[in-house]
Amino acid sequence: MTGKAGQAGGRVSIALGALGLSALLCVSPVAAAEPSCGQLVQEAFTEFWGLPQGEDRYTADLGPVVERCGSGEAAAFRNDAPGTRDTFLGLQAYANGQDEAAVEAWQGGVTAGNPLAMVALGDQELRRGLEEGWAADGLERAHGWYRKAAAAGSALGMSKLAWLYDEGHHVEADPAEATAWYMKAAEAGEPTAMRKVGDSFRDGKGVAVDIVIAIRWYVWAGEAGAEEAYHSLGVIYDEGRGVPEDDTKAVYYFRIAALAGVPEAMLSLGSMYHEGAGVERDYEEAAYWYENAVDAGLDEAGSDLGLLYYEGSGVERDHEVALHFFVLGATAGRPDGMAYASILYTEVGDYEAAYFWTVVAITFGVLEVTFRAIELRGLLSEEVIAETEARAAVWTPGTPVPESRPIQH
Repeated sequence: MTGKAGQAGGRVSIALGALGLSALLCVSPVAAAEPSCGQLVQEAFTEFWGLPQGEDRYTADLGPVVERCGSGEAAAFRNDAPGTRDTFLGLQAYANGQDEAAVEAWQGGVTAGNPLAMVALGDQELRRGLEEGWAADGLERAHGWYRKAAAAGSALGMSKLAWLYDEGHHVEADPAEATAWYMKAAEAGEPTAMRKVGDSFRDGKGVAVDIVIAIRWYVWAGEAGAEEAYHSLGVIYDEGRGVPEDDTKAVYYFRIAALAGVPEAMLSLGSMYHEGAGVERDYEEAAYWYENAVDAGLDEAGSDLGLLYYEGSGVERDHEVALHFFVLGATAGRPDGMAYASILYTEVGDYEAAYFWTVVAITFGVLEVTFRAIELRGLLSEEVIAETEARAAVWTPGTPVPESRPIQH
């Protein structure tokens, strides 16, 4: 973990004046009272930004569009840009597993000149490329569609194009080109691009490091709906990156992001309560946020929650439950979880699992458990030692560990 809180809902607005930033930050625009069908389609499309980076199907909630605009009746979209209805029908078809119908609808949207339909076809090609092991032809076609969408003025297309340059997919990784496209998308109002611009100025990716500008973009991004940016702000103040270290501000931003459902912020806020940094130490509150982080899918938080159960801090002491969470954190790559899993598996007499996590912990730099490895070797056969070391040698975070017997929680 880095800093006191580590690196690890609805939209919340920040009271900038209370943080002394009023002279630095601009006031965000007021959203329209009743969005058009086209705006709702755009929102549905952008809410699952992580789509290109994973293998899950599109899971955006189309309910608000259907409630406001029906099931795609032409009359509901008559005031929107040409091709918007086709784009929505494509989303509906894709959500129902009808890929061919989705592509056909999106192609109709492209024929009408709709940039969002171009982004949709780019996403589809990218998915195909992922399914084929990052196949070059799929990535090339995705790049082409994103570039067309960007040229047509789509902020989302600009963001997707920036992502390709950022990650080096199909094109050579180019931080400056990525930041340039993120900046264009951000200036056009794309929330994730605003956060990415903040990242660029924080880390010096394609631009000179400038924490003041990074803070500005993070606040704009958060207010625009990219609540992860508030967590980034919290980390800046927690670590004192280019600004005076300020635990109170860090907690303030972590809380905003955590309440908005950002798992990493839940972990960070739990850490602040655990350590009494910026808030009064409160183990129960720490356990609450750690558990929320785990429930939200951030398995690495299991190590922190496991420690509370191991010590009986804020929760009833329970080593069986602690072991469950330590293994969860260890499997996510947390070295402390690996070390504690080794200790508790030894306690319950599962020496093979204990030895596995001991060897993995040493591999991840936890040298304090070396003596435990020597002790465990004396309790296992040469055959088991060899097999366990072979498994540990090829194990990577996220890989299931079959020899760890399940602990129910």
